Amino acid sequence: MCTIGNAFLNREIERGNITFKQCDLTWEVEFFIPEIKTNQDIKYLPFLRDGSSGPWAGANNYGVCFVAADSYLDKDGKMKTAHKEGSYVFDKYLEIIQIHRNAEEAAHMMKRFYKEEFTEPDIIMITDADNSFFIEAYNGKVQMIRRKTGFFASANHFRMIHGAVPYAQNHSTYLRLARAESILECDDSKQGIFDVLSDQYYGETVWSVCRVVNEELEHEEPYFTQASVVFTSQKCTDGVVVDCSYVINGNPRTGTWVHMEDVFSVEVK
Repeated sequence: MCTIGNAFLNREIERGNITFKQCDLTWEVEFFIPEIKTNQDIKYLPFLRDGSSGPWAGANNYGVCFVAADSYLDKDGKMKTAHKEGSYVFDKYLEIIQIHRNAEEAAHMMKRFYKEEFTEPDIIMITDADNSFFIEAYNGKVQMIRRKTGFFASANHFRMIHGAVPYAQNHSTYLRLARAESILECDDSKQGIFDVLSDQYYGETVWSVCRVVNEELEHEEPYFTQASVVFTSQKCTDGVVVDCSYVINGNPRTGTWVHMEDVFSVEVK
């Protein structure tokens, strides 16, 4: 359903983190132009779409960002896709950027939520300028890894929790992850991330990262890319600067990218 990930900036030159998401759905949805909201001293930018109770991605002026992905499961030899539309998990997504000032606090909040309240499968990445937390959760089982360097990408299958859809049932999630990792291995800069989001190595099909539906394929649901976002959280001398680039209601190849520099225009010490 989505391809997500992050890449840290070269720490010898600059401290920061780039976080990205490709949003794929099987039906056409209206994605809304993001607007800055305020909660006390926190300014946040939620990305919303029609039919969802909360954001599918977002960032705040402390540099906290999140991107999430649904998980495909193998159940009784048949593919099961976990859909979260209308789920209150989106309310928790909003809390990540609405009330938290660093990624570690937000990640532990989500870990508790997955253990105690939300039993459906989920994949999420929470970042700030210094850290990246990648979480897989299902039925009370939660696996979380913390990274401070390099890059990390994910598609729609678990790698740490058992029960992921096997390759034979869903090529796309495995092919997209392999392509993202291959590109970032060669170039994990912001340009490399844009290359990932626009990649159509497997043509205009659901197998590519930039997904297009042009024919029905066995074992593949007709997902197509409808929005993409890239956040950059960068440490400065006396604060954090957040940049954002996005395309909505289209894919990175055919849509119009909007670039927002210093989104919140306020440095937070």
